[in-house]
Amino acid sequence: TRRRLVVPRRLFQKNGVEYFVRAVPLLVNRYGLDVEAVLVGDGPERARLEALASELGCASRILFFGARPHDDMPGILASSELAVFPSLMEATSVAALECMACGLPVGGLFEPADPEDLARAVSVLLGRGDLAALGAHARERVVERWSNARLVDRHLEIYESLVHRRSAG
Repeated sequence: TRRRLVVPRRLFQKNGVEYFVRAVPLLVNRYGLDVEAVLVGDGPERARLEALASELGCASRILFFGARPHDDMPGILASSELAVFPSLMEATSVAALECMACGLPVGGLFEPADPEDLARAVSVLLGRGDLAALGAHARERVVERWSNARLVDRHLEIYESLVHRRSAG
C-alpha cells in the first residue's frame, strides 16, 4: 500500500521543501518505500519545485495542493500517516501543532538541508508499527500544553505572579 506523507509548508526557500522533494526518490529507491506526498501551501518556489520533481522522476508521487482553506486541513491531515517539516529553521510551528492536534505524528529530527538524512528519518518512522499511537500521544501533548484553556491558564498564572510581585515590592 502507498504511504502518504503531508508537508504543510508554504513554498519559500527557508521552509526547506526542496530537500523533501530530493528525499522522495531516496525513500523509493534506497528504502523501497511506496510513498506519495501532499504539499499543502504555495509560494515563489512552486514552479522550481515542480520542475525539480519532474527532473528527479518523482512528479507522480508529489501532489502540489497549493494553498488550501483552513476547513480542508483536517481531512488532508487525516488522509496522511506522517507530517514532515523540512524547514531550515523553525520556532514554534503552528502547522506542526495543528497536525499533532489531528492525531498525526510529526517527523523526527534530521540534519537541515540534507535530503539523505531526511529520507533516513522518514524511513525509520514509517518502519515503526506504532504511528497511530504516536499520533494519539501527539494529540494528548497538544491538548495538555497548547489548548486554549491551557494558554488562558498560563497567561493568568503570569499576570497573577506579576501582580503579586508588584504588591509585595
